[in-house]
Amino acid sequence: MATVPPDLARQIARYRSLVQVAAVVARSVRTDELVRTVHRQARELFTAPVTLLATRGPDGSWTTRTLEGDTSVDEYIAPRHDGLLERVLDGRLRLENDLSAYLRHEGLHVFRLNAASGRPITRSWMGVPLRPGSAPHAVLSVQSDHAGAFTPEDLEFLELLGLHVSIALENAALHERVEHEARTDPLTGLPNRRAFTAQVAATLDAAAQLPAATLVVMDVQDFKRINDTHGHQVGDEVLHGLGEALMVCAAPPAHAFRLGGDEFAVLLPGDADAGQQWVHAFLHDLRLRPWSIPDSPYVNAGLAEVRAGDTLSDWVRRADHRMYAAKRQRAHLLE
Repeated sequence: MATVPPDLARQIARYRSLVQVAAVVARSVRTDELVRTVHRQARELFTAPVTLLATRGPDGSWTTRTLEGDTSVDEYIAPRHDGLLERVLDGRLRLENDLSAYLRHEGLHVFRLNAASGRPITRSWMGVPLRPGSAPHAVLSVQSDHAGAFTPEDLEFLELLGLHVSIALENAALHERVEHEARTDPLTGLPNRRAFTAQVAATLDAAAQLPAATLVVMDVQDFKRINDTHGHQVGDEVLHGLGEALMVCAAPPAHAFRLGGDEFAVLLPGDADAGQQWVHAFLHDLRLRPWSIPDSPYVNAGLAEVRAGDTLSDWVRRADHRMYAAKRQRAHLLE
């Protein structure tokens, strides 16, 4: 049996490692999970203590995640005209084994990401563009504090890894978009009933460890009459306006949802007294907003503070009961 030359055996082993790394990367279906995976797997291919994944925003800024050893740091880089990352995108830089000399020669001024780590300065640097979709808008980089750390073969493997990461980023973005659409009401932009069920379940699971939480269930009085009198387009405009108001008034840590039709729900931190104050402020906000109907919509609300041992049905039923009681009395909210 013929003996495989050492260099060829090493390359074969490295390609096998790349295939394994690509398989691991491909299984990451969320962008944040993928970023962590890329950092871990880069260490399987390169002897480099630092990896960097940088994503460029529409304004030219960068969101970066640097991994040094087991420490991960997220940072923001303001838009700039020229730098190492920009040069990777336009094809002027891929591999530099004496970064300090390169910076002096090019007259570039850069700053160290994760400066608080205390690590030595980067001396060898590689970067490749990632192309999820069409135009490159991300850079994958590996770095070493030793001069002459990388070879052209290293760059080739980084480019191959970059191709796999680009495809995985695109797939992760598609997965997240589909998942978002499945949990979002298209008319109002609010999370839908499916998202509501999941959030209530999570709140009930954490109820023993967290402070009080209050559920608010709301609907629009005589919403059918709005549709019948003004048309369904105006009815949709009313629902859209309610969604916009809830996005403003129920900002995190509160959560607002459209349950369907003219029914909405809000999960609030705090007890029922705090919930009542929130409802009054929300109703006041509604009256100040412009509407495509003569008067602002008349919203009924029912509140229920979470109780020990509550199920989702228990909690919703109590809030519904109070909402329908307010609706019968045209009282907005029963104190």
